[in-house]
Amino acid sequence: MRLLKTRGKFKNKLTILLVSVVIMVSTFLGVFQYILIKNTLEDNFVQSRRLVRERVMNILSSSDKMQSILESQLEEQGKPILQMLNEAYVDRGNVDFNLEDYLDNRSDIDLYIIDVNDTVIRSTDRNDLGLKFKPWSDFTLFLEKVRAEKKFVSSRVSLSIKKSEMKKYCYLPSEDGKYIFEIGFSMEEQNKKLDGMGLDNFEEAVVKDNKFVDKILLFDYQGISYKKDGDNNNIYVGEKNLAYFEESIKSMNVIEVVADFNGRKSYYDYVPYEIVGAKGANERNVVQIVYNDAELQKSLTNSKMIVIAVVILGTIMVAAFGFVRGKKLIHPIEKIIDSVNEISRGNFNIKININSGDEMQILGNNLEKMSIEIKNLLDEQYKDKENLEKQNFEILSQKEEINALYEETTAMNEELTALLKENENSYFETVRALANSIEAKDSYTGGHCERVMKYSLGIADQLELSDYEKNKLRFGSILHDIGKIGIPEKILNYSGHFSEEDYEVMKKHPEIGANILRELSFLDESVRIVYEHHERVDGKGYPRGLKDEEIDMLAKIVCVADAYDAMTSSRPYRKQAMTKEVAIDELIKNSGTQFDKTVVNAFVEYLKDEKSDK
Repeated sequence: MRLLKTRGKFKNKLTILLVSVVIMVSTFLGVFQYILIKNTLEDNFVQSRRLVRERVMNILSSSDKMQSILESQLEEQGKPILQMLNEAYVDRGNVDFNLEDYLDNRSDIDLYIIDVNDTVIRSTDRNDLGLKFKPWSDFTLFLEKVRAEKKFVSSRVSLSIKKSEMKKYCYLPSEDGKYIFEIGFSMEEQNKKLDGMGLDNFEEAVVKDNKFVDKILLFDYQGISYKKDGDNNNIYVGEKNLAYFEESIKSMNVIEVVADFNGRKSYYDYVPYEIVGAKGANERNVVQIVYNDAELQKSLTNSKMIVIAVVILGTIMVAAFGFVRGKKLIHPIEKIIDSVNEISRGNFNIKININSGDEMQILGNNLEKMSIEIKNLLDEQYKDKENLEKQNFEILSQKEEINALYEETTAMNEELTALLKENENSYFETVRALANSIEAKDSYTGGHCERVMKYSLGIADQLELSDYEKNKLRFGSILHDIGKIGIPEKILNYSGHFSEEDYEVMKKHPEIGANILRELSFLDESVRIVYEHHERVDGKGYPRGLKDEEIDMLAKIVCVADAYDAMTSSRPYRKQAMTKEVAIDELIKNSGTQFDKTVVNAFVEYLKDEKSDK
């Protein structure tokens, strides 16, 4: 009896020991396994975020280039309209003309006139009339550059100040710098051509393909989204996250934030992006990507419950088995421990063969099922990763196609530019032949037209005129005396002073030349130069007696260049040409009466820099 009692105590002690050991081992391994699963899932979540971020930026880059190609087409449409506004201002001397007349019945564009105070004084959009840009210092600096460059300038697509509408703006300053003529294209209809690749909807495919992505928005430099909400209202960077937005756009680094979104834990990525070819204030934008960890937390919870269930169930089975079959308990436990160790080492393809017909066999089967579920979960995560990489590869392929299209468009533009240049040179050679025909009548003016053109273009360089103005000046200067074709040779080559009657005939050559040029459409813009190059700033010139600002600026330049060459060349009425210094003194002496002071000063500087004298 005492022996049986001893055996009973030993059996109880063994059972208690086995149960205690199993509880401790199961708990430890369960926690270890849970930590392993948790780290794996969290690493996959971080990797998935990185892949989404790369995909978003690749799509955005492709969208930006497609948008740039579309905007280039709009620039070609906007430039001639702005040139017509500028010509209307030059002809009238003011901006009191109807901007509606230049819209060409288009509802997707608006025209604006900005004065020197950076205020919109004329506009086809009444909402922007009177808008003052002074509070936006970045934009006013951009307007100063536009005035300084004195040529057609365009900026990349941006949000309008008052309505936050996506618009493409182009600018052309007036020659006198008093006004900037601006055109704005509404991008609402234009972006439909991009078929889901616009700056306001490029992200939709990414959000649709990834459940853990809540939203993706592209914000401009002011923190305003290109995309509107469901009620067509503006979306702004949240006040709590504004500091992260500003840090990202300033440092051009990715900023990662953990915060609440719609009452749940969310992860924010603020990714900076530089708009291709942007000018002005809106050069840097920021992409906001908001992720949720709902799927991650769900997987962690399931794993936790499985581990807890295994620990509890294992403890119950070991306890029951210890009371009934204590001696046979050790072998199944060893098999379970070995299997758990295999799982801990990452080997999920295990088979637990326990045929005891009791709870230990159930524990082994459940552990095997848990291993399969963990393996399936990791396989699913791996498949998701492969899908993301596959989608990223597809985006990269699209990017290469877009780059090829971009390069093809650039090549076509270069070819067109070369053809236009060749055509322009052909026109100029024709003009040069006309100029030579003039000098054939006047034996004293050989090379005069070429020199006047050379001096005129030198003055234009000093005044930093635009290429457009220089081209007009180039044609107008070499043809300034084209009207002498209609003057008798006996008057042209007369060696004495003209009689009053002959002088009146001679004074008609600007008008004759202007009438000739009006018949040639490609020389139409140079008519005023030929017509007004003998006008004086004091109003005593001919043929119309214009004064100061009434005279075309390019005609003033030709006037000075013409006078200088006449003074430094032999003429019928003066056999001895003046020296360069004497001629300069004459120009300065008559500055403000016969000649424009600004033009004379520029010409003097040009002559100082000239390496060789006549």
